[in-house]
Amino acid sequence: MESENASSLLDFVVNYFTFYYVSLLLFLVAGVLMLWRAFRRRKRTPGNRPKTHLSFRYLNDRFDSDVDSLQRELQKHPFLPKAALKLLRKAQKKEGKSEEQETKSDSQTTLEKIREQLDSGLSTEEVIGKHSNRVYVLSFTGNIMASAVEQLREEISFLLQIGLPSDEIVVRLTSPGGAVAQYGYASSQLLRLRQAGLNCTVCVDTVAASGGYMMAAAAQKIIAAPFAFLGSIGVVASVPNFHRVLQRNEIDYYLFTAGEYKRTVTPFAEVTEEAREKFQADLSAIHQAFKDHVTQYREGLDIEKVATGEYWLASKALELKLVDELLTSDDYLHGKMEEGFDVIEIRTVEERKPLERLLQQGAQLFQRVLQSRLPLPDSQPLDVREYYR
Repeated sequence: MESENASSLLDFVVNYFTFYYVSLLLFLVAGVLMLWRAFRRRKRTPGNRPKTHLSFRYLNDRFDSDVDSLQRELQKHPFLPKAALKLLRKAQKKEGKSEEQETKSDSQTTLEKIREQLDSGLSTEEVIGKHSNRVYVLSFTGNIMASAVEQLREEISFLLQIGLPSDEIVVRLTSPGGAVAQYGYASSQLLRLRQAGLNCTVCVDTVAASGGYMMAAAAQKIIAAPFAFLGSIGVVASVPNFHRVLQRNEIDYYLFTAGEYKRTVTPFAEVTEEAREKFQADLSAIHQAFKDHVTQYREGLDIEKVATGEYWLASKALELKLVDELLTSDDYLHGKMEEGFDVIEIRTVEERKPLERLLQQGAQLFQRVLQSRLPLPDSQPLDVREYYR
């Protein structure tokens, strides 16, 4: 019995110190990464920012190589007799020839249509627009300051140069909202597509609340997964006030302004009733602008019913006309592929030096290990009423 206890204690000690040293190493890697990033930020100027470029991925055939690998593996372990497999292969070849003939016929028909359109006086750009069937896919994951908006801006600027009226831009949007000005700017980026006559669809798989929904409302169509959160059409602000703490400690705080409302509510000055009313009036004005924005681009919804600051599951949001269709982004894009559209994903890639890539990978490894070992806040159930505001 004593030997078993001693063995258990030894195992515990070994595991503890193993985890301790691994964690220490990962903390050191994360520390080096943070120092490196801080150094890079200080070193950066508008003229030497890291170079970025757009990468393109054709999504229609992204599984083709995997399907081929699966077929080769299945041929090693057939579940049907060899004679049956031979018969099926002959049938597949016959079907393939039939499809090739149909493709040639369609190509000939398209060629004749293009000749007729060119002969009728249409420009080459107009002809291409009539036959283009492309879907461009962008992704936006927003934090409180919508820091990904610069990448979105560049991607949209590119699409405005090459996009055609027949093309569709799908934006995979994930954001619980954040700062008013930043999300207003992000929303304006999507409006650029609309104003240019390009069809924009926003797909929400998890959340588009507050500023996130402000962005979604700028699209012609909103599609959401059934359990995604949408809404939160409201404005929130909170300011701690230490005025009484300063008074108790006999500390004077002086605030000098020029302009009646240059400062209303601050952390250290006494909050007067007039200042409180002005601060609330400013919030109400922002809220009204938010409501006007949603009303302008989402026809038919009862804005007073939905602009309460509440959020809803997409299934309920559909009833409130905050959403047009319940579907995941994957299903929507797959449907486009089935209809014959070319689906192309566009991403902004930042060119990194080998050391930067190594440090970034180390930080990601550190985060994964830490989340698997310790009960971090990210791994705990959240009260969504506090998170999605």
